[in-house]
Amino acid sequence: MSSKKLSKKVLTANLLALAAVEIATDADHRDRFESLLERIRRALATAEGPEVIHQRGLGADFAEARHIAKENLRMSPKAFESTVADLNTQFSRVVNTCPTGKDPRDLPDYLKMPDDEANYAYDLRTPYDAVFFIVRHGKTWGFSAAQILKADIEFRSLEKRRRAKLLEEDEARRIAESARIAARPKSGYIVTTYRDGHEPVTEVIR
Repeated sequence: MSSKKLSKKVLTANLLALAAVEIATDADHRDRFESLLERIRRALATAEGPEVIHQRGLGADFAEARHIAKENLRMSPKAFESTVADLNTQFSRVVNTCPTGKDPRDLPDYLKMPDDEANYAYDLRTPYDAVFFIVRHGKTWGFSAAQILKADIEFRSLEKRRRAKLLEEDEARRIAESARIAARPKSGYIVTTYRDGHEPVTEVIR
């Protein structure tokens, strides 16, 4: 079977067409990436507390943006980290959960996180969740003793505030329940019943 070679002109046209498709696709990925980050920024700008991370699904949006940056835009980890630096707010924290860039766990290689994933192990978390991870799992994932100590100090402060808030919420619920009970009628109420002979009898129930 013979095959006819494409002319140089046709090959060039094909390459240009492929390049155009690739450029258009990259633009779509870039638009989606920027749209996700902008959605996160808007949500954080109007947030009243760290609960916004979970309530608005910002962690999932961040994970999608991270995937696009890594797989489609071929952005370096440092470039990505710089791009999302402004997502570190009083209610949110960008955490590199594998700071060494390699899975340090004592596991067989086939169970470890691949290096390309370990280099891009960024998450968007609440400040509490961020320091909780470092305190509980930092040693396993290669955080330094100084980083763990710093996180532990912050964790104790955040935990104290968290518990105080829970107590306030419990007290508010108790007060609301007491008010509801107090609002019930304190005097008896009247009912009419029918006994033998079908004669109505009025009673006061207390």
